Amino acid sequence: MSSFSIFNFQFSIIMKRRSTKQVKIGEIYIGSEYPVLVQSMLNTNTMNTEACVEQAIRIIEAGGKLVRITAPGVKEARNLENIHAELRRRGYTTPLSADIHFNPEAAIEAARHVEKVRINPGNFVDKRATFKTLTYTDEEYAAELERLREKFTAFLDVCREYGTAVRIGTNHGSLSDRIMSRYGNTPAGMVEATMEYLRVCRDEKFDDVVISLKSSDCRVMVEAVRLLVKEMEKEGMDYPLHLGVTEAGEGEDGRIRSAVGIGTLLNEGLGDTIRVSLTEEPEQEIPVANLLNEICCLQDLKTEPMHLEGRYSHPVIVADISKVECLDEAVMAGLDFHVATENDPVYGDMLQGGMRAPEMIYTEALGPELTKLPDSVTVVVPFDSLDIAHVYNRKAVALIDAKDFVRLSKPVEGDSIFVEVRDGEMINTELAGKLEREKNAIVVLNPESPSSALYRLYLGELKRLGIMNRVIVRATLDESDSNRLSLWMAAHLGGLFLDRLVYGLWLSCLGIPDMFYGVHLSQDILQSAGVRRYKTEFISCPGCGRTLYNLQESVAKVKKAFAHLSRLKIAVMGCIVNGPGEMGDADYGYVGAGNGKVNLFRGKEMVRVAVPEEEAIEALKQLIKENGDWND
Repeated sequence: MSSFSIFNFQFSIIMKRRSTKQVKIGEIYIGSEYPVLVQSMLNTNTMNTEACVEQAIRIIEAGGKLVRITAPGVKEARNLENIHAELRRRGYTTPLSADIHFNPEAAIEAARHVEKVRINPGNFVDKRATFKTLTYTDEEYAAELERLREKFTAFLDVCREYGTAVRIGTNHGSLSDRIMSRYGNTPAGMVEATMEYLRVCRDEKFDDVVISLKSSDCRVMVEAVRLLVKEMEKEGMDYPLHLGVTEAGEGEDGRIRSAVGIGTLLNEGLGDTIRVSLTEEPEQEIPVANLLNEICCLQDLKTEPMHLEGRYSHPVIVADISKVECLDEAVMAGLDFHVATENDPVYGDMLQGGMRAPEMIYTEALGPELTKLPDSVTVVVPFDSLDIAHVYNRKAVALIDAKDFVRLSKPVEGDSIFVEVRDGEMINTELAGKLEREKNAIVVLNPESPSSALYRLYLGELKRLGIMNRVIVRATLDESDSNRLSLWMAAHLGGLFLDRLVYGLWLSCLGIPDMFYGVHLSQDILQSAGVRRYKTEFISCPGCGRTLYNLQESVAKVKKAFAHLSRLKIAVMGCIVNGPGEMGDADYGYVGAGNGKVNLFRGKEMVRVAVPEEEAIEALKQLIKENGDWND
């Protein structure tokens, strides 16, 4: 622990992750004294030894340090021995982890053949969830806990005998009816489901345990992990954490959603191993996870989080189009502003914004085009250009540096003013007094070296000084690698919106030629944080040996058919393990039901059973139309 002087007072700085015990898995260790470990999971049939070995090698050579393999039954668990042996014969010593659902006998068998076994508290002992409201007496609940202890202890005994580590992996989508009867389908329920098993581990003095709490909803995942850490601290536990956003999807959407969830926690010093779950070939997950790990672990500024109240459930976006010299038709169309159906008799073609149009625009191009913007759009211009801007748009507001703002002798003309804070020392009593008199002023936090921790420090100091003005976070980066840039922005800024801490987002991507890149990335971050919806939201699992159809092809077909339904959330799942729970907040679900068969869901309700895969897209289309959610 050291200290860092900023804002003229002292902040605590944590130079390392949350302290955890070390867990041995084969020849590697997981824990706070070791680098954050990156892993992935096979999507091949576990009974196909050759296919599993080949895919495992691709993951290993891409940089994966642990490989997970599903074992739905005892026969698959037994075949893990052959997969393990063949990898060792080829010279690979990377540890293997078995993934078990619904089958304690398979878990016991797997523990004899691999270095680690993952079990799911929601279905290891408890029956498959029905998502019906069930009532348990205290006696019935206690009896179920005793049955859990008996089954789980038998499993731990085998793990102890063979030196096998355990992951207790709780998924939001597969909590048991028993847990939900008392805690609901909530982060608190996820925590209690996990703690039931951890208490058995503690009582049995079994310490080689890693924990994960996952969800397709980033906010649920982050809240659950934070709650678990607090609960473990209360009970004197320090088990390491595995992080992941399950069913994240594929492409840019999957990467950003994963970065928002995983990055938020890594930036808080939480997490000892990670997986970025993409509906792609598993080896493609590794570079993303490594980059995310690097981006978050570059920080040397870690702070004890100050409690900040979330106030903003519908944040705005500032579109930075300062690169353009003229706001012509192409620029406006790129921002989703189009000619209104009724033209203004004086100004001609007036514009109206579409669903993806930003609420605010920052521009240095001043001209008649500003006149054509809807009144709902706030135009932000440099302070010294405000008078010219007002010729064309009376509602234009000025962006001014905080040092100049405190020196102003009179209020600036306009509804508000944007006060840019680049240096933390400017967040002081003088600024606070000025903002108290200018309550409509909006604070723009734009530190020279932005990071999640620094933004939270700034927000904490604003709170300490009683500054209640709306806050927009601005990140200005000169980075030409769009992949690195998008992960950085999502990892460092996404958590601010998960926690509802700020009023708006302003990305200035100086190294990217595309003038609209920052706007689209802002939209993706806010959608991943669950505070805005700009396009159809697709969630999909990465697939595993339980998946009995081509998941990647199915996701592509579903996206092609339904991407225009921008107000819907659609889930594509490989099997029933995490559905319907994980897709419980989806409007519609497309779930594998056997070889070449698909079950269709409306919310949590299964409405079509065993639809042939070649008919499933059309059947889902008809279902959406029947419910009035279709638009051409």
